[in-house]
Amino acid sequence: MTAGNKFIYKVKLDSAADIFNFVKAAASCPFDVEVVNGRHRLNAKSYMGVMLAKTSWEEIYVTADSDCYFEFEDFIC
Repeated sequence: MTAGNKFIYKVKLDSAADIFNFVKAAASCPFDVEVVNGRHRLNAKSYMGVMLAKTSWEEIYVTADSDCYFEFEDFIC
């Protein structure tokens, strides 16, 4: 899905292993990747940031300037 010039997908992270693999996938992207919820934005390449998002937010979305579907397809719901 796109929003403006950004690609955005809702993701589901159920376990610490999911978070670890999600951050690993984000780190492999050569572009900026963020997790967002409303006005809140955190770096998706940061394990602590994604962990904070998981514990604090009800819904988590991943957003990037380039299409990142295949990097995160295991987590997209």
